[in-house]
Amino acid sequence: MKTIFENASLILPGHQTGKGDVLVENGRIAEIRMAGPDAAKGGAGTDAVRVNCTGKLLMPGLVNCHGHTAMTLVRGVGGGLPLQRWLEEAIFPIEAKMTPEDVAAGTTWGAMEMLAGGTTCVADMYDFPDAYDVRLAEAGLKASVNRVGLAFADNVPPGRLDECVAYVARGCTDKINRDFCIHSEYLTNEKFCRELAAANRDYRRPVHVHVSETEKEHAECLARHGKTPIAYLADTGLLDYGAYAAHCVYVTDDDFRIMREKNVTLVHNPSSNMKLGSGFARISAALAAGVNVALGTDGCASNDNLDMFEEMHLASLIHKGLAKDPTALPAWDVIDMATVNGAKALGRPDTGEIAVGKCADFCLVDLDRIHLTPCLDLPSLVVHSLHASDVVMTVVDGEIVYEKGQFLKLNQERAKFDFLAAVRRLGL
Repeated sequence: MKTIFENASLILPGHQTGKGDVLVENGRIAEIRMAGPDAAKGGAGTDAVRVNCTGKLLMPGLVNCHGHTAMTLVRGVGGGLPLQRWLEEAIFPIEAKMTPEDVAAGTTWGAMEMLAGGTTCVADMYDFPDAYDVRLAEAGLKASVNRVGLAFADNVPPGRLDECVAYVARGCTDKINRDFCIHSEYLTNEKFCRELAAANRDYRRPVHVHVSETEKEHAECLARHGKTPIAYLADTGLLDYGAYAAHCVYVTDDDFRIMREKNVTLVHNPSSNMKLGSGFARISAALAAGVNVALGTDGCASNDNLDMFEEMHLASLIHKGLAKDPTALPAWDVIDMATVNGAKALGRPDTGEIAVGKCADFCLVDLDRIHLTPCLDLPSLVVHSLHASDVVMTVVDGEIVYEKGQFLKLNQERAKFDFLAAVRRLGL
């Protein structure tokens, strides 16, 4: 099927903007016809579906590189607590009661929130992946999913290593990438990490991991191993096939060198890091060191939403303020972090850009809003003025999966019923 999205404002590769038509065929961008006096004439054929995008921005779908989607179930729980108390007192006791059905319901609800905000791909870390990876795909999202690796001290949960490997061994699908994961250095032991790294030699998948989220975590790793978390993970072999590392608030300059050499993406989570009082990642320094930097929302209990436009806005303001430099982290760099850099992090070179041959993964934004008028500087408008609620359509692999409040692949009422039933069952 052919669909032509006509007369859109466009965010294009190479930090370019323009206006024109985007022809989608068989799930990919087949042609981009720029507007103007020298624009090529001709149609897409009488069989093409035409979507009028006048007054709309067509931009790459957002790539949320670190989330715990089912934590929609515990949105806002534990507010005001620092990370370790937040986990141990507020989150872990509720998660211990969650069933696969609860997680599936929370995941569908979170997928709806992301699609309504222009996100087309997410990296998710949570329990019961077999229960929720299908929910992400059914909603229309692309995702990188894993079985979380855990090994407290010398105590490895029975069968956990085998479960991690078996999940990856099932292979990837069109929508779902299956990757390796450990929760963090502090919730695993060295034996587990080395065995997981050895298993990955057969699969060569990137690793999803929390790294140096707090000063305490970073210091305790140095005390345990004489190495930073990044250096320690590299030594175990876990980073040999790349990784996407969430937070990285306290990584060092030498860590940046390792990350660049090992193809480890720094996933910046500004909302979560500020809410939990963790600190501020050195994003400008990471970019200067050649580290790929992407963005993530984290989960709904530490954010408390899945709005990637808000993450862009905060990232831009934080690092300008910290540097006392309005030129720090330009708008285009932030857009890259939320799109093409995220696609690179998750091993998806065929998405993240509006370019011929790429997957047709994009969103449409209504520019005819009071807070978006006038549009004098499009990249600045995207980073500093847009809200998730300005998205009117989300397209994944050329298929419209969200449009003006409607989720075209889901039963919204059933999703709401299941979600609220899970919230009640958990006693929330």
